[in-house]
Amino acid sequence: MANLSDLIQKKIDFFEYERLETGNISTYAPQGYVNYCNNIKWVCVNSGKMTVEIWGSGGSGAEMCCCGVGLPGNPGAYARKTFYYNAGDYLCGYAGKSCNNSTDLCFRGCSEASCFFYLSSDPRYQDRNWCMCAQGGRGGVSYCSTTTSGVCCFGGNGYCRTICGDRCGIACNYHQSCMNFNPAQAYGGDVNCPGSFSCTVWHCYHPNRPCSITYSISGPPGVFSDKGVKLNFPIEENTMHSNWSGNGPFQYVYALNGASKMPSGGGTETRCWKGSRHCGCYEHHGCIEYVPPGFPGLPPSQCSGVRDHATRGGSGMVRIKFVPEGEPDFTDRNTQTG
Repeated sequence: MANLSDLIQKKIDFFEYERLETGNISTYAPQGYVNYCNNIKWVCVNSGKMTVEIWGSGGSGAEMCCCGVGLPGNPGAYARKTFYYNAGDYLCGYAGKSCNNSTDLCFRGCSEASCFFYLSSDPRYQDRNWCMCAQGGRGGVSYCSTTTSGVCCFGGNGYCRTICGDRCGIACNYHQSCMNFNPAQAYGGDVNCPGSFSCTVWHCYHPNRPCSITYSISGPPGVFSDKGVKLNFPIEENTMHSNWSGNGPFQYVYALNGASKMPSGGGTETRCWKGSRHCGCYEHHGCIEYVPPGFPGLPPSQCSGVRDHATRGGSGMVRIKFVPEGEPDFTDRNTQTG
């Protein structure tokens, strides 16, 4: 029978050798209005093994200034490559930015890709050079619609939908006839995972009111699992933390915490309308990245006479893990997050 000291040592060994990765890790993610000056250059100081992961930025939600309906953005794609490198080799590239044009009505466009390339310092090994990219997600779409339910409105404009009853159902950020609505793609990695589609669910009673809406947000691969994550959460109307206009980020952050094995407490908070609650009627609300890299932004929850700038998608990101030659590499991050 194991004694207490044996059980404690077993837990210590678990956290030291099973939970933590070996090697050195560098991450790069732009934020707000800034990106890395002249992009990113990472130089190998010695030989060893490296894993590079990249995420495209998430699609941003789009402003609306009358009563209406909206779809969330789509997530960015993900790519991963593992290889052996030599001292003096280097990596160059950039992490993409999500769309920041918060005053554009209806649709902001597609967010930027993240791309990286590897160059050998030895002319004999130039054939080993490579590049890989992960596209950014398509932005969400918003319509002005004072009486028509969202599922009917988006279905009538060619978006994929399923009707479940009287003016209720689900519509997704995917168009039936336009190739530009394909999910974000990734290229050049050992693993290349596309993004997916986010959706909005309208429930049958008062379907266009926030309290009758559920968002189904697709997150990027390679964060919580290799295949991504689906976050489903309802929103509210006038609450202690959000005005009708500007609702959603608080619930989104809590859904992200629920998907994590190591959740962090707290919600989002900005001081704008009335000094204490979220309000989507200010431009900066649509410029804030409330979510992690690669995750999409929310659509607006607008009401009559009050605009809502929706929210911005998360930026792209680059993660570089290198294990110098001679050091063990017995952990894999993806076995920890799956």
